[in-house]
Amino acid sequence: MATRAIARIRPLLCGLGLACISLDAPRAASPSGHVPDDMSDPPCSTCPSGQPSPLSPAERAAFLATPEDPPPEALGGVTLARHGRHYLTGNEHALHAFHARVRGLGGGYLGVGAEQGYLLLGWSRAELAWLIDYDPAVVEIHAVHQALIAAAATPDDYLALWQPTGRRAALAALRAAHPGPAGAPLIELYRNNRARVARRLDELRQEMQAAAVPSFLADADDYAHVRGLVLAGRVRALCADLTRDGAVAHIGAVARELGVPLRVLYLSNAEEYWERLPQPFRDNLRALPVDDRSLVLRTLLTWETNRDYRYNAQPARNYRRWLAVPDLRSIYDVIRRDEVVVDERGFFETRELPDPAALRRREQRRLAREAAGLPANG
Repeated sequence: MATRAIARIRPLLCGLGLACISLDAPRAASPSGHVPDDMSDPPCSTCPSGQPSPLSPAERAAFLATPEDPPPEALGGVTLARHGRHYLTGNEHALHAFHARVRGLGGGYLGVGAEQGYLLLGWSRAELAWLIDYDPAVVEIHAVHQALIAAAATPDDYLALWQPTGRRAALAALRAAHPGPAGAPLIELYRNNRARVARRLDELRQEMQAAAVPSFLADADDYAHVRGLVLAGRVRALCADLTRDGAVAHIGAVARELGVPLRVLYLSNAEEYWERLPQPFRDNLRALPVDDRSLVLRTLLTWETNRDYRYNAQPARNYRRWLAVPDLRSIYDVIRRDEVVVDERGFFETRELPDPAALRRREQRRLAREAAGLPANG
């Protein structure tokens, strides 16, 4: 596989200037356009070959305009033991639970994490993708992924670039995509994490095959779509914090300007990091351009029980109604853990509407217990 990958690199690298979006791309002015919230499908944006077409200069300027958020002072976690970790690979083992819900949704993609994004892009057939994380190291691993995806014509060729036999070809692709000193951190990141990422990609491929679900790591069509997005400059990775008034809000404005409803919002288990859902997070999600097909995807940690997560899908408009309730405190108000019924994959869907009065009573009880010095959840 490595030999084939090396052979394909030379004719492909000439286009990498357009294929890979630089992390330090020049910033354009903030978008000012607006489209109605009830967005319809945008016009087809694929070439006659069926592959995504490059963005126009104006579209590309808007797509690249979003300024990145500053990195956090410290990385959080659901538990103290998980603070400070760089999640350069995912650790969810039943992501196939989302496949049937997102397949063919189209539109735009906005999601946190690492390789999970490419899996969901292949399934959803998204037209534009913002791969975000508040950890700059995760953003940098996306730059590595995209350089290697651009240089590999097939899933096997891509996986080979993460193997010891493919290191020389991988380094050549990285140097071509990010020449000079700017590429040095990415090369170091690849060298330090190659084996780790290779294990995760192999694990993910096997998990999807065991579930009889296609993936960009094995299915030619899924991979071709993901690679087509990368080559067309339709995937951007950037440092964005869900809890800030900044990049995420700007992404929403850009998606509106481009007429692309965000159909898949992948949060992983970020909401579990917060005892109270931050107001900027609520504002950000409520302002994103979504439609009736848009979904919020999340995972909920059940590691001590099954070394995995629960997998939840919720219509985006449904979640926005929850986020509008002032007495909503945490994600566990939306999803009552003791009431969840999951299928054999650990999957469940949330469609219940909020009860503001019940949320208000729950918050009043919590405050009363806190004032009495009792555990809030006692």
